[in-house]
Amino acid sequence: MSKKIKIEDLANPMLTEFQKVAKDYGETIKLELSPEAAINEACKNSGLQDFGNEGFISRLDVLMRSVSNDEGLAGIGKLGIFNDQVRYLENRLKFEKFKKDFPEYQEEIISKPIIIIGLPRSGTTHLLNLIASDSRLKSLPYWQSLRPFKEKLLDQENDQDSRQEEAFKEYESFLQTMPLLKSMHDMHPNHIHEEIELQAIDFSTYLPEWLAYVPEWRDYYLTHDQINHYQYLRDVLQAMQFIQGPKKWVLKSPQHLEQIPSLLKTFPDATFAITYRDPLSVVLSTATMLSYGDRVRRYKVEPENNFNYWHNRIKTLLERFTKDYQLIPADQKCDIFFQDLIKDNLNSVKNIYSKNSFKFDKLANDEIKEYMNSNQRGKHGQVIYNLEDFSVDKSEFYESFKFYFDEFDVLKEI
Repeated sequence: MSKKIKIEDLANPMLTEFQKVAKDYGETIKLELSPEAAINEACKNSGLQDFGNEGFISRLDVLMRSVSNDEGLAGIGKLGIFNDQVRYLENRLKFEKFKKDFPEYQEEIISKPIIIIGLPRSGTTHLLNLIASDSRLKSLPYWQSLRPFKEKLLDQENDQDSRQEEAFKEYESFLQTMPLLKSMHDMHPNHIHEEIELQAIDFSTYLPEWLAYVPEWRDYYLTHDQINHYQYLRDVLQAMQFIQGPKKWVLKSPQHLEQIPSLLKTFPDATFAITYRDPLSVVLSTATMLSYGDRVRRYKVEPENNFNYWHNRIKTLLERFTKDYQLIPADQKCDIFFQDLIKDNLNSVKNIYSKNSFKFDKLANDEIKEYMNSNQRGKHGQVIYNLEDFSVDKSEFYESFKFYFDEFDVLKEI
């Protein structure tokens, strides 16, 4: 039985010495949160100048202004977001160089990928890692999602690849800063991650909403057609497939729930594994995780604000998904309910494979079972999520999601 963890100081955190030092350090950094500053830093770090289509600059400008407007974001939070944008810019520069050096990558075909879509905190990461343990499939380790291209790209003989080592150093620092996040959502460099980090290279995702209060960015993102940015994602996947196989992808991102038209246009022959879970459990888990992280990245922790924001945000995700669900061809979608996934991992995977005409063979069975045995639920302890931390009226919450429960046979957990 896994250890139960109760965060007693969620709203009024008692910082560790390391957290205090990190937070104090952030206040000493004077940042210019502008596209120009991030672009100059990326060019200096990489020695490259060509970003390709520069339409992204206007999007980056909206993002930077929105982050600047978040007065509650501490210096260390702003520094983290700035450094992320610099990393995305460096990745973009390297990708542009790759396209010039290896134009033949465009001949790669992304054929019948398995794409997991579902609410955050609904089992998507677990399902992704289950399927990715099948060595016949190509997936995206977290360390590689952070830096998808080597310094010298395909120069395997002379280039010492330090990307994984760098990710492990960052992971150790991350665990010192926020140790309990390992029990909520472990970001181990070797775990299989979602492709949103690749989409962020084109600066149009909902990812910034997880790091700061950025309603201006959210509204900008939600009112713009994402098809070009999904095509950019496919382009990056082609390049990564060209560099190294296998040739069949397993992907996932909760963001896809609200972008089904763009997703279908980009990957028309995909199999979509859709996870379902009680949205109250989802929002409660999300708000707890973000409130815990806020003890370092924000000046003040406000659990109820986090809950209310993600109540509304998850509602938007599900409203768009419910409207567009019927667009997905019946023979290309597989519905996976959270309670069924937890009860029988293997059967869930088999159902997905059958929709994809992908054989569930002995190798897949053995590799997936090995992953299951090594990654039992709660292996790092289980954080207890309490409604009392957020002053939630359960009946009002459920009423706001009546449309979702009416459409899908989702089990209420709380």
